[in-house]
Amino acid sequence: MKQVLFGAISTLICVLGLGCASQDLSLPPDPACLPGISVDQAMESARTVLTKMQCELEKDDPEARYMRTRPLSGAQFFEFWRRDNASAASGAQANLHSIRRIVELEFAPENAITCVQCRVQVLRLSVPEQPLEGTTRMGGIYTESSSREQSLEVDSRRAAEMEWLDAGPDHALESKILTLVRQDTQKGKGQ
Repeated sequence: MKQVLFGAISTLICVLGLGCASQDLSLPPDPACLPGISVDQAMESARTVLTKMQCELEKDDPEARYMRTRPLSGAQFFEFWRRDNASAASGAQANLHSIRRIVELEFAPENAITCVQCRVQVLRLSVPEQPLEGTTRMGGIYTESSSREQSLEVDSRRAAEMEWLDAGPDHALESKILTLVRQDTQKGKGQ
């Protein structure tokens, strides 16, 4: 019995210790090098992939060979049509925190090969703590709510204190985007 209890406690300590690690320690993916594909073709494939992922382009500069998306909020568990959570860890993060992701793509032509580099920056909303002033005011801690009426409007004092903090890269989503761009360009070559 003592061995079972010791094993259960050891397992719990390991799980809790690993569960608190929020940084993605994996390596960034290598650029996707696409032989026989022009920069224009690669950029068009990237536009298609990002549009299917419901990303909105903020900057699309063919001359600079660069794309950046507007911040996209992380998909929640009930948004089954969304495809921006590329791993279980990023899905859990999107369901536990208010996060958003920004995708950046750079295209580099080398002879008859175009290499695509992808970076995904994850931002997490930071809301400063508020001391409790009693249970009757709990509904209005962060919003302009009262005990009778709930509101989603954040009061102006709280809004000024909120900020988006860098939560690191999402290498799983970077790999997924590069794989989808590679597949889209191959599909385009076959037609």
